[in-house]
Amino acid sequence: MTGGRHIAFFNYAAHGHVNPTLPVVTELVNRGHRVTYTVASHFADVVASTGAEVIAYDSVVPKSWNTVAIPNHITGNDMAEASVAHLQEGFAPLEAAERRLDGDRPDLMVYDSFGFATGRLLARKWDLPAMLTATTFVVGDKVNPYAELAATMTPPDADHPALAKHQELTRATLDAHGLTDWTNEEFAAGGAERQTIVFVPPEFQPGAETFDDRHVFVGPCVGDRAHQGEWTPPEDGRPVVLVALGSFGYENQVDFYRHALAALGDLPWQVVMSLGGLVTPEDLGPLPSHVEAYSWVPQLAVLEHASAFVSHAGMGSTMESLYYGIPPVVVPRTGEQDLVADRLVELGMGRSLKPAELTAPRLREAVLALHEDQAARQRVRQLADGIAGRKGPRLAADTIEAQWDAV
Repeated sequence: MTGGRHIAFFNYAAHGHVNPTLPVVTELVNRGHRVTYTVASHFADVVASTGAEVIAYDSVVPKSWNTVAIPNHITGNDMAEASVAHLQEGFAPLEAAERRLDGDRPDLMVYDSFGFATGRLLARKWDLPAMLTATTFVVGDKVNPYAELAATMTPPDADHPALAKHQELTRATLDAHGLTDWTNEEFAAGGAERQTIVFVPPEFQPGAETFDDRHVFVGPCVGDRAHQGEWTPPEDGRPVVLVALGSFGYENQVDFYRHALAALGDLPWQVVMSLGGLVTPEDLGPLPSHVEAYSWVPQLAVLEHASAFVSHAGMGSTMESLYYGIPPVVVPRTGEQDLVADRLVELGMGRSLKPAELTAPRLREAVLALHEDQAARQRVRQLADGIAGRKGPRLAADTIEAQWDAV
């Protein structure tokens, strides 16, 4: 296409949601488009580095998720309360975004399928075309990866006050913007979005062959993250194993790292631990010289040199592991992570241990066996080649540009 367009992005305040969009925005800006990106203020600098104009807002959810211990057993009542915080976060940028964009309305709204609230409301209010981005498995007409998981969850109490608060906040916000004929259920379900850009490769999405072109599986979009810092691999060329739980915190997190240290600390490997905000190196005792432990590490810089990865089966970390051709050993902590872990095992691309099963000997066996599993490594290398060949940021930008060709 010729001539730049104005594209507005909206996202949720978490690394796993923001990171995949950054290379896409960079690609769009390099093609001559103008991107306005609404995001929590603590992501403003990294988003601005793409060339986008940032509409920053004060997040109402934690600025550092790794300081919040997600419980081992999440109840329906926990989910009800979390849904209110999620909705409040979704609407937090509404005033600032409307004020900035009302006189400069975008040609297209692109918003995260989890952090959709402000983008979807303004797209409807201004009658603008819209697209979704999705950072994890998606649901189609014939495939629902979450159905079995949902059946195992205890629903919240019917009279839980969070359920009423969620409905009231949605209704009041829609009414305040003149959308009185739009039901809460219609707002939550969406459906007017033209397409969904999925940051998961089709080989990893269950039932990908059943989706039509309303879903475009661009795969992980991994760009330049030099801003996160550098990491230097060992000079002697020894294997590197990264141990990390992503950008979220979990109950009993210190036990996870103690098991990992006991399992891997005496191997002739370089062990790199990203501890998060709930564990300190002192919690692990004296560390051998070949074990590095930090509150945070530049994950991509380590994975580029790693031979093994012990993680939590978060989709973002899993995609980064597969992007670099590393079969991960995962210890899932949430229901969605269980799904990712099961998919890794199903495809023969990783191994999974339940938290209750985690011991140092079992973790050591899983890491060493997977490291020597040439069939698994070959499957992951083939997937990594497919990801590279798909050129995710380019494909996503092509998909966005095609919206005007379809008009």
